[in-house]
Amino acid sequence: MLSKKFDYIIIYSFLLASILRIAMLVRLFVVRQLQMDEFSGMVAFIITCILIGASYFSFQSILNECLWPLVERIFRKGQQPIHEFNVEVTPVTPMETIIPKEDISIPNYNDYKQAAQQKIQEEQMQTLENVLCYTNKELALYVEESEMQKLYTYIRTFQYATEKECNKINSPVTVNSKLKPIDLMHFGWNIGNQFNKSGIEIATFIKRVFAEVLKENEISTLIRKLRSSEGTCIIKIKEEL
Repeated sequence: MLSKKFDYIIIYSFLLASILRIAMLVRLFVVRQLQMDEFSGMVAFIITCILIGASYFSFQSILNECLWPLVERIFRKGQQPIHEFNVEVTPVTPMETIIPKEDISIPNYNDYKQAAQQKIQEEQMQTLENVLCYTNKELALYVEESEMQKLYTYIRTFQYATEKECNKINSPVTVNSKLKPIDLMHFGWNIGNQFNKSGIEIATFIKRVFAEVLKENEISTLIRKLRSSEGTCIIKIKEEL
């Protein structure tokens, strides 16, 4: 839009300059050749400007209204008509995916429940296996085979037992005298930690299982010293087995 206005300004500036030059020549002709006064020259200048401007706009009006339409009709006759083809566009609607109701399988609650229970059982069995392997490696030098089998049974029970159930153990396991109370405390904490047992459950378990070695230790003392690092020991604390 601005460039078009600028073009008009340039065109009309040239037009105005041309009209003024012609009018100035007419004024000089009137004053010098015709020997008339300055007023007459000025009148001739103004009249010339008006006549030339009016002539230009009249010619432009005639050109736009009469000549250009005639020229367009002449040139159109020599051109081939261009046929327009109407193409019907059919709107495409998105197709909805229809799933037959027969193919939709609704998950069964019991299936999920059984799968979750099976996973828990597998994890618990793996934990028990790790604890039994650790027990065998740690105590094989200090416990006879028959006593080890008894300890295995107690450990299997301990995995799901409560404090009261641990307190029902009546037949303690005999161990070598090389194992001190602190070793059995560490052993109890190591396996109890795998089963997520509380301090009192671990203390009650080892108090009943290793009753001969821990006969002089109270439950409260055992709870307090389960992870104690006092003195030398054979069995060390282990977070992971």
